[in-house]
Amino acid sequence: MDPALIVVLLLVVLFLVGVEIVTLLGIGAVLLTLVTKQFPLTNISITMFDSINLFPLIALPLFVITGDIIAEGGIAHQIMQFARSLVGWMRGGLVLATMVASGIFAAISGSNSATVATIGRVVLPDMKKEGYPTDFAAGSVASGGVVGIIIPPSIAFVLYGVSTGVSVGDLFIAGILPGLLMVFVMCIVAYIVCRHHGYGLRHPFSWGEIGRSFWGTKYALGAIALILVGIYSGIFTPTEAGAVASVYCLFVGIFITRKIGLKQIPKVLDRSANLCGLIAPVIALALVFSQNLAILRIPDEAVAALISLTSDKTLQLLIILALLLVAGCVMETAPNILLLAPILAPLAERLGLNPIHFGVIVVCNLAIGFITPPVGLNLYVASAMSGVPFTRIASRIWPYVLALILALLVVTFVPWLSLAFVEHAAAARS
Repeated sequence: MDPALIVVLLLVVLFLVGVEIVTLLGIGAVLLTLVTKQFPLTNISITMFDSINLFPLIALPLFVITGDIIAEGGIAHQIMQFARSLVGWMRGGLVLATMVASGIFAAISGSNSATVATIGRVVLPDMKKEGYPTDFAAGSVASGGVVGIIIPPSIAFVLYGVSTGVSVGDLFIAGILPGLLMVFVMCIVAYIVCRHHGYGLRHPFSWGEIGRSFWGTKYALGAIALILVGIYSGIFTPTEAGAVASVYCLFVGIFITRKIGLKQIPKVLDRSANLCGLIAPVIALALVFSQNLAILRIPDEAVAALISLTSDKTLQLLIILALLLVAGCVMETAPNILLLAPILAPLAERLGLNPIHFGVIVVCNLAIGFITPPVGLNLYVASAMSGVPFTRIASRIWPYVLALILALLVVTFVPWLSLAFVEHAAAARS
């Protein structure tokens, strides 16, 4: 039997028995390097260093820090109050507000888990008071966090840009309308479910409350404006936007809302460093792993096999969507992007897809995996926060999953949603 095939089968077995993804990638990188005999083992450390010694990846820790500062600095409460004033008068208004607040928070943090943790911390106690079932409440919070990596800024778009060479700034801009579409379809689902079951209380609509809460959200909206306008106008790069956003939010937290004391800053940075310390080794090892896959011509063979299934371009695109949905169920987004994007991007180019549009398709698709078992990172975060078992939460998120898949199909077959702002930004720059 081919030694490379033995290595792949071994990795599959290790994955099925629950070996951590970073360990799995490390074992795979070493064994495939030995099998291919194209590089010495020292190449692993060199490639790992070079893979994370990239300017665009500096955005990763910066946006993680920004999310943690927002969570600590009281901005999340302001966002939630504004969202409740907008949709709290509808049936299930608190759940709808959760979706809206998740979209707003995502426009600052760039992280799905930070969105779930921060918004959940604010809204879950209120949901319990208003009589929402705890499993549905936790599932709704987990689902809202999906847009954390779609609405810019986005850590996932940074990873996709680094792995494929596509402009991170263009990916950020391209994610705005698809992210808003996903928020919209989840709001529709929340309204239908809450109306059918009679969940939640309805609060009086008040223009005055909207005005007051909008003014209270000025610092959060200021951060969003600072990031998007800066990137959109070309004043700074996405990486520099992460630095600007983190400094802005830290200033607001210390001197304006005064929720962050100087003694708390080391704790916030430590929390951010722990998360980055989990992500960075995965990125480095995944690139070594994909380098060996390229030497074995596995990506080329995979593309050829996929094309051979059908000559119809629409069916080929649907096969890619199905593949990514399955991958999102069984593996986290970062390794999926780093392993699959270089394989699928050439096929997408042959299908005539714009590289930026395809990047949005990939990220939107994999984002659904945050709420699908068995991995479903958002479900684990929501479970830890609410105390509801993972399986009970997973049983309540399927209406959201179906709605998100529908939104994904719209994003896939209506390229304008992804490219409209990109083309406008390119015209403005020229």
